[in-house]
Amino acid sequence: MKNIASKELNYLKDFLSWELLSFKKSYQYAQQETNPQRKQMLLETTKVHQQNYMDLLNYANQVNTMQNGMNMGNNNQGGQMN
Repeated sequence: MKNIASKELNYLKDFLSWELLSFKKSYQYAQQETNPQRKQMLLETTKVHQQNYMDLLNYANQVNTMQNGMNMGNNNQGGQMN
């Protein structure tokens, strides 16, 4: 996995926000729905948005871990300072 630019990180943050909002809204609508078929459809939609959010969050954590590891490696290069 390669480093991603700050612009790409901002896109990732936006995607996370959108998925979280979609998850919350679909769950809220499902709780208000009286028709069982529509309620089930909304709950399934909620699960999809929740899974999308978790997938994006896991990806963001992987990128963060990788970039922190690379930064630590760069900080250790260059020898000892006195």
